[in-house]
Amino acid sequence: MALEKDCGLLFGTEVQLVVFCTVIEAQVVFETLLVLVTSQLAVAGQLGREVHLWSIGLFLRSRGWR
Repeated sequence: MALEKDCGLLFGTEVQLVVFCTVIEAQVVFETLLVLVTSQLAVAGQLGREVHLWSIGLFLRSRGWR
């Protein structure tokens, strides 16, 4: 009987540990994806500004502005 209780407690602890590790892994994956998406948005925003400035420069040059 005591052995069954000990096994039950051990099994419960193992399940808690697996769930805890899974939650930590999911959090790490989520944070990594968040960093990647944020950095891609920053790069896209910077690229958009540069392309916009470049197109304004082409437009002004085509109109004879220097």
